[in-house]
Amino acid sequence: MTGDTHLRAELYLRGDTYGTFDAQQQVLNRVKRLEANGVFSESMVAGEWQRIRTMAEDKRSGAIATYEEFKDWADRNGHSLEPAFERRTRSYVGMDRVDEVVVFPVVSLALYEGSTLEAVFPCTDAERTYTVGDALEAFERGDENWLAQFDSVTVGRTEPWLEPGVETTI
Repeated sequence: MTGDTHLRAELYLRGDTYGTFDAQQQVLNRVKRLEANGVFSESMVAGEWQRIRTMAEDKRSGAIATYEEFKDWADRNGHSLEPAFERRTRSYVGMDRVDEVVVFPVVSLALYEGSTLEAVFPCTDAERTYTVGDALEAFERGDENWLAQFDSVTVGRTEPWLEPGVETTI
């Protein structure tokens, strides 16, 4: 890939899982290497989300807004965020209360050019699942046309919805 890219990589990590730290760090290191090699103009851990977030009571700014943005991109591309992102209901023992929740994946990657969302990983279409690893492998081998299979969506923002909150090292 050429060094004149303006792609921004936003990496989202789920913080409430055990045994995934090393795998998350490997993905982060790959993203940082791609940035150092000029494939991405910028990369960041855009936020850390928890496994389950209620749609009505999410106290953190941006988790559900990020999900909705990703879902809009997937819908416009004829893709689904499931099974990596799972939207379902949760009920409570002894209560009539039922909440709609989103279960977030351990690692996800969104690629932006300015205020345009180019792609979200993982995602699925009728034929296959596109993983974070698939995207990184395409960039690592210099496949300039791989990202062109996805349609972009204007999102009107150039900063993550979530507060960067993960200290990382390479």
